[in-house]
This record gives sequence, structure tokens and C-alpha cells, in this order.
Amino acid sequence: MAVALRMLGALPGSWSPDVSGYVLRSLAAATLALWLGFQLHLEAPFSGASTVLLLIHPLQGAVVGKGFNRVLGTMVGLLAALLLTGLFAQKMLLFILGVGVWLGLCVGAMTVLRHYQATAAVVAGYTVCLALGPAIVAPQQGFEHIVARGTAVVLGVLSLSLVATLFSRKTVEDKLNKALKDVSARTMRLLALRFEGTHSAQPALAQDTLAIDVSKVDELLGIGRGESQRVRSRLASLQAGLAYLHAVILDESPVNRGGLPALDRIGAQLQQLADAQPGFSAAADRVREMQHSFAHDHENSKSQQRLSEQLADLSSALLSFACLERAPQTAARAVDFHRHYGDALRNGLRALVATLATAAVWYLSAWDQGPTLLAVLGPCCTLLATSAAPAQGIARFFTGTLYGILAAAACKFLVLPYISGFGLLTVVLIAFWGVGIHATTRPRHALQGIAYLIGFNTLVSTGGTAQYDFSDFANQAFAWLVALAICLLAFQLLPGKSASHVHVLTNALHRDTRRLLRHGRRMDLLKWQARQQHRLVALQALLGAGHPQAGQAGSVSLQLSRRLLTVQRKTRELEPDSAIAKCAQRGDRRISRYAFNPAISAAQARRTSRSLMRLGAHDLAACYEDLAGLLDTYSRITNADTRAGQPAPIAH
Repeated sequence: MAVALRMLGALPGSWSPDVSGYVLRSLAAATLALWLGFQLHLEAPFSGASTVLLLIHPLQGAVVGKGFNRVLGTMVGLLAALLLTGLFAQKMLLFILGVGVWLGLCVGAMTVLRHYQATAAVVAGYTVCLALGPAIVAPQQGFEHIVARGTAVVLGVLSLSLVATLFSRKTVEDKLNKALKDVSARTMRLLALRFEGTHSAQPALAQDTLAIDVSKVDELLGIGRGESQRVRSRLASLQAGLAYLHAVILDESPVNRGGLPALDRIGAQLQQLADAQPGFSAAADRVREMQHSFAHDHENSKSQQRLSEQLADLSSALLSFACLERAPQTAARAVDFHRHYGDALRNGLRALVATLATAAVWYLSAWDQGPTLLAVLGPCCTLLATSAAPAQGIARFFTGTLYGILAAAACKFLVLPYISGFGLLTVVLIAFWGVGIHATTRPRHALQGIAYLIGFNTLVSTGGTAQYDFSDFANQAFAWLVALAICLLAFQLLPGKSASHVHVLTNALHRDTRRLLRHGRRMDLLKWQARQQHRLVALQALLGAGHPQAGQAGSVSLQLSRRLLTVQRKTRELEPDSAIAKCAQRGDRRISRYAFNPAISAAQARRTSRSLMRLGAHDLAACYEDLAGLLDTYSRITNADTRAGQPAPIAH
């Protein structure tokens, strides 16, 4: 292995040791899957190698996690294939419609699921296309095709997982630790600037940039759960910590410094703590000490209370991350994420339209490459469904497929006829596979590399006895290009619009704010906050840095939830039958009754504040007065959005 790495490092291009090791592992796994396919006399021995080439990833966690969920998705897809075969084996049109509906359901599920659960949904969808294409033509052989497909997938997954486990290092925990320390330190510096009353010119400390980077750490958690048992067992605590960090970053409350030297002192301490970067547990203790001293000395100013709350959230985030250093000491808060069901419906309809268009081409032309059309269409629709620019993805996929066709033609008709034996076959294939695998290491060419590898491997594949029929090869290659054209047509007919996504996110922010005001006392407010934060970060990513629309309504809604949490905490300490408790309950009912109109809710909160003042509950009255101010601000934002043509809040 060391000699091979040195040889690859001498080649032109970006052949670092990590890249070279990744390429060698992928080649070894594909070769092992191909050898097993021939040894077991599979109907399509190259299918196992194709599974490997579709699953390759530089990180062990991604390989193992994707592999397990790919097997799970394959099993679900094969069960669906058996059901469709039993129901519609003799009815081609209903058979195709069933395939399209199943693919659409799986693509829709993929859109709303996260991490490897989405992988299982994707594979369950296109496994039906791969397994049932031949079964539609020859229903009597349907069961054999389905079993052969499942066997090939399991072989590929086991081959890649075995090679990755034996010859790759576990690196996700180290990367996760570094990423968490980075975003935690940057959050400390951002909070220090708020205490000092200054703004940083560093782009890394920009609020929207930092919030998006925290979301990227969540993607790393998804990979890490497949590699590290520690990450997998403490995933809830780590996600809770990211939610607390988002709460600190997205809180845009204005700060009234009031000339307090303590603000500068804590700001300097936060800067020093960020530079020192002690362990998460030690940093959490330090921040908690700052928060306790600050809250005890300066609890009268509203803006200073909010700074104290941000310190508490930062301490909770660091304590959650400390679960990587020791066993979790407290139960993790619940977190939630926005799910775009409208987008899922559109993606599912795309897959259905593409399948029906494929069926029309197949049925009207009586083309013998119908199974190939379905086999290409399924993966293409699912792999590109959630892409921000699917048309560009199709173009890259098309380019990679063209390269794969040319390479397959050269390999199959100029090289393979002159060799014999598995050893020489492997040497030839490795030369072609290596080009595509190396392309997947570069983000700009990754999709082209995948298309090249799958196209090449499928077109060059042979059974136990090689067949060199150029007309059949050309026919199959043309079917690949037609399937891509049909997929592009479906994406053009039902395009994804970023403006529509902005509308959905903004409307969801408003809708859940109404729900907060209506049912706040019966909700898990921390879970609600996490979902709103996810929407707000997604909105910032769509609209770009510094866009004013990306922060206003969402930020105020988060502040409203903070105030409601404070009110709930204070009212729980009251005697249930006391006059103050009854006054607060009446106020909450009035605010809830007029949740559809924030201006009226603000008036009711102010009315409750005055009543509490007369009863002597000055602290609680100040909370309701603060709540009234936030409701007034929210009312102005929603009215401005309505005048500007932005989505108006939905009344319930």
C-alpha cells in the first residue's frame, strides 16, 4: 500500500496521501465486489462494482452509514418491487404507474428526511426502477431479477465497508471536535463584541455566516454517527448544543450599555476564553460563572438581561459539547427542523412525470431499451431532486455520461477483446475507474465523476461470456442520453424556485409565531425555537449575507419565545390562587385570543402589565411590558412585509 501511494503521488494532479488512499481503497473495494460477482455467477456481476462506485466516500463514517442505509433502502425497495410484480405483472400501464407513484413517494420522503434516512428513501425509490425494468418485459423472470439486484447491492456494500474498515482511519471525531471548537470560539468573540458595544470587520464573525457554519457542523454529525459510536450515542446532546449556539448567534437584541464597566470586563474575558480554547467542560464553567455574576449584579436593564440569557445559552452549548469529553450530565433538550412539504410534493411529482414520460416513449416507440430508460431515470431523478440548480446538475451528469460512453466504447471494443482472465480484466478496469474516482475528490467534477463511473461500468459490463455487439452498445448508450433528456424535461416542467422557497420559509416563520402566541403555554418552547432557528438560517442562506429580510421577523419571534419562557418561569413560582397569578392567567388568555393580530395582543400585554403594577408585581409587570414592545415590533414588521408584497401572516 505504501509503495502504491508513493507511485500515485508522483502522478500529475492533486494526488495527496489522503486522495491516493481514498482512490486505492475504492479500487480495491470495486475489484473485490466484481470478483465476488463472478464467483457467485450473478446475472450481472458488474452490478456489485457499480454499487461500490456509487457509494465511495473519503470518510469511513459516510461509507458505513450510507452502506447500511443503502441495504435497508434496497430491502424496502425489493419488497415494493415484489408487491408491484404480484399486483400488476400482466398490466404494463398500471405497472409503470405503480413504479412512478412509488418513486415519487420515495423522492418526496427523501426531501423531508435528513442525513442517512434520506439515503434509505432514495435507494428504496430507484431500486424499484432497477429491479422492475426487466420484470416488465419478462414478468415470469421478475423474482430472479429482484433477487439478483438485492444480492448485487449487498455484495457492493459489504465489499466497500470491509475495505473502508480495514484500510481507512476514523477521522470524523477529530474533525467534529475542531469544528465545534471553531464555531464555539467564534460565537464567544461575537458575544464579546456585543458586550463591548462594537462590531467586527471580520467576515468570520458575521452573524449570518457564523449561523450557516454552525448548520454545516450538523451535516458533519450526520457523517460521524456512521463512524463513531460515541457520536451516535450522544447525537441528541450535540444537536442540542448547536441549537443553543444558534440561539446566541441569532439573537439581535439591541444592547443598552448604560456605562457599566462590567460589560467591558466580561467582553474581555470572553475574548480571552476564545483565544485560550480550554476544554468544553472548563469553558462552560467559566461562562456560567460570568453569567451568574452578571445576572446577580445587573438584572434590571432589559438589554442586559438578554445578554445574561445569551451567556446562559452559550454555557449550555458548551456543556452539551462536553459530552465528547465525558458522559452527559443532563438530558438533552428536544430539537426540531423545518421540513418543506411543498418542496417534497413538487419533487415527487417530478419523479412521477419523468416516469410517465419514460413509459410514453417506451410504449409508443416499442423500444427494447425501456428497462435501461427506467434504470437511468430512477437514480438521476433522486440524486438531483434536492439540488438548487437541477438543470446544471443534469448538464454535468450528461457530460460525465458522454465521457463514460466514450471510455466504455474504447475499453469494450479496443481492449477487452485482446485480453483474457480476471487479472488482466481488473488491470484494465482499474485504469478507467481511477480517472472517475479521482474526479469525485474535486467538488466541481464530483457529479461528472459519478456519472462517468456508473455509465462506464454499466456499458462495459459483461456476463460470464463476453459479447461485443456494437449496435447493442450504441442502442444502450443512446438510451442513457434519452433518459437524461426526459429527466431534464421533468425538471423544466416543474422547476424549483428559490423565491417560492423564501415565501414558504417566511410564511412558516409567521405561522409558527402565531402558534406560539396561541398555544405557547402548552408547547415545548425550546423545541419550537430550534425549528424557527433552522428556518431562519435556511432563509439567510437563500437570500445571501446581509439581507435585511432574512433576520427581522425570525429574530423578533425568537425574542418573543424567550420572553414567554421568562413569563412562564416567573408565573410558576406564584401561588395558583393568588390575585397576581389570576391576573397573569387572564392576560395570557387575552394574548392567546388575539394571536392573529399582534397589535391587539400587544395592547392586551400592556393592559396586563398595568394591572400587575397595581398589584405590586413590578418584576412580572416589566416582563409583560417587554412582551408588549416585542409584539408592537412584530406587528410593524408584518405590516411592512404586507405593504412590500411579502407573504402575509396566515390567520388561524
